[in-house]
Amino acid sequence: KSATGGVQTVTSDDPADAEQVKGWGADYVKYDWCNIPAADFPGQNVQQIAQTLYPRMRQALGDAIAFAMNNEDGSTVPWLWGKDAKATTWRTNVYNKPLSDSYPTMVDIWETNQLRAEYAGPGSWADPDLIQAGRGGMTDAEYRTQVSLWAVGASPLILQADPAKAPPAIVANPKVIAVDQDTLGVQGRFVTSDGWYHVLSKPLANGDQAILLFNESDQAATISTRLKPARYRVEELWTGAVTTTAGDLAAQVPAHGSVLYRVSVSREQAPPAVLVETDPAAVLGEDHPSVLEPGVEREVVTRVTNTGGTDRLRDVEVALGVPAGWRARARTATRTGRLDGGETFTVKWGVTPPAGAELKDYEITATAAKTTATAVVKVARAPGSGRTYLSDLPWTRVANYFGPVEKDTSNGEKAAGDGKPITIEGVRYAKGLGTHAPADIEFYTAGRCSTVEFQAGVDDEVGAAGSADLEVWADGGRVAHSGIVTGAQPARKVTASVKGATYVRLVATNGGDNATSDHADFADASITCQ
Repeated sequence: KSATGGVQTVTSDDPADAEQVKGWGADYVKYDWCNIPAADFPGQNVQQIAQTLYPRMRQALGDAIAFAMNNEDGSTVPWLWGKDAKATTWRTNVYNKPLSDSYPTMVDIWETNQLRAEYAGPGSWADPDLIQAGRGGMTDAEYRTQVSLWAVGASPLILQADPAKAPPAIVANPKVIAVDQDTLGVQGRFVTSDGWYHVLSKPLANGDQAILLFNESDQAATISTRLKPARYRVEELWTGAVTTTAGDLAAQVPAHGSVLYRVSVSREQAPPAVLVETDPAAVLGEDHPSVLEPGVEREVVTRVTNTGGTDRLRDVEVALGVPAGWRARARTATRTGRLDGGETFTVKWGVTPPAGAELKDYEITATAAKTTATAVVKVARAPGSGRTYLSDLPWTRVANYFGPVEKDTSNGEKAAGDGKPITIEGVRYAKGLGTHAPADIEFYTAGRCSTVEFQAGVDDEVGAAGSADLEVWADGGRVAHSGIVTGAQPARKVTASVKGATYVRLVATNGGDNATSDHADFADASITCQ
């Protein structure tokens, strides 16, 4: 960045160019790992070359310029020596791949970054790459999560998007930035983590700590942690809400969402921390939202808990917000006169989507004690009685390796509708699902179905190439599979019992090798229900 606020890009293999960069008034230099003159270093590996080039440039620039070691190639292991090279930041990737604007990639790189936490510290920090907010590939909740993770990680906050498109509420929250820029300079560490639900803590210079609750999963979940017994002031930095607690912290965190607290020991008077839950999962780890069927009332539970334990809550009233045209009827009392520390108030609701509700995900929100919690519910319809082709039913989830899953044609690998008639060893099928393994197709069955049948094969359009194993899963377990079939074999009949299952999945694996040519067909796939 130049003194006038612009950004300059320089191609350099000579540290003498540092003098020109300093002449521009630069205060930050990112030194990439591109076009490396390996021939100038015979007999040396990439780590040895990097450990020659980067310290040389750092020395030439001087200590007044922030120096970012952007050697993305993990084989240079910069976290092991970046501090000794006096690098202000060093990249934490393990392969040459910049961060893309997608939630899975962002989480993958963050998790890699956390593995380097022991090497980061004041003056030399881990860099998991650029902030993506404003580019459009993630939701606002996911962008807030990225900024929260980077802030607790003491990572550089450098925006990749056009600043005019980046939402200020996400990228310019001064209290979140203060956590990132805290002078203690410590990277946050895990307090607890089970792979889906994470609690991280970052100590701050004035004795406070930042606590982050992060829900990596696809379903809202209640995440909690316990501090040492004391009276704490708790500020949620995204909403500004201030509460107190005697040590317990908990929140229902949306899917892919996060809650970021600044916690300090304090006698400040504020309401006790409250946990509000909307349609909480019966089992932690449940990855399906609750399903409501059009025109049918279903029970939805809300819970309010006085987690703070510093004072009694009085006159607690719960309200449930549902989409326009829906009906929410309280089956139990919605108000309680008092709620002591640790006590929970539960309200049961009858919620009914309209008969013509579109089959998709919706949000419902509970509000109590100035706290809200939002849950996602799915409106879906189980198959009717008798035998139905699965290609005639809407799926609830779908994933496919190349292109979309096709109904009644093979997989064309690119745009929807680019497939051909399903054909296996010369036999043509009018109905079925065309995939490119690995693939996963899920249907809501509400426990009303008994049998799934299909002809498993690899489509003739790939010739004798391709191999796949076509499976049937009922809720959490595999109940049948075809075994490996190839493009040189005829279709193989698969029959599976799915009695009592709420969800049925058709899964195509790649046969244990690469995914090339794995055009797996679920020909004549059908389900029989009551």
